[in-house]
Amino acid sequence: MFKTLLLSLSLIAASSASAAAQERQWSLDIGDSEAFLVFGVPESDDVGISFWCALHSGEVSIFVPGAGPKLKPGRRASFSISAGSRTVRLKGKTTANEAAGTTSIEAKLADTNPLFAALRQADRFKVRIAGTETVYPLLEADLPGLLEACKKP
Repeated sequence: MFKTLLLSLSLIAASSASAAAQERQWSLDIGDSEAFLVFGVPESDDVGISFWCALHSGEVSIFVPGAGPKLKPGRRASFSISAGSRTVRLKGKTTANEAAGTTSIEAKLADTNPLFAALRQADRFKVRIAGTETVYPLLEADLPGLLEACKKP
């Protein structure tokens, strides 16, 4: 009886641990007026980075929800994104991310910016904000689908 109870508790703990350890993945969501390409854990608030646009606007916003502890909200700050040999420096607007207790940053780029061609060729990209560098994978990211939704007709 004790062994059965111990085995049952172990299985419950293992299944809970695997659910908590779910990894981020890319998902594309195209609605009536906006499109989002999000790298995060599905069905959760865990987002590492997202690209989004108003449909057919010709602009893509890049949003990093946990941009770093050194940034102050309500300001403009510089950051960079690198893919392959291409690095683009951006000026973004910071906002308080109260849910996470950090500061977020967002910047807009034309959908024709050379960064997007470099991202389409790369398997990963780097974001450097306030001295912190984060690498994101691009495998399974439907960047072409997002760019198609964002481009002007």
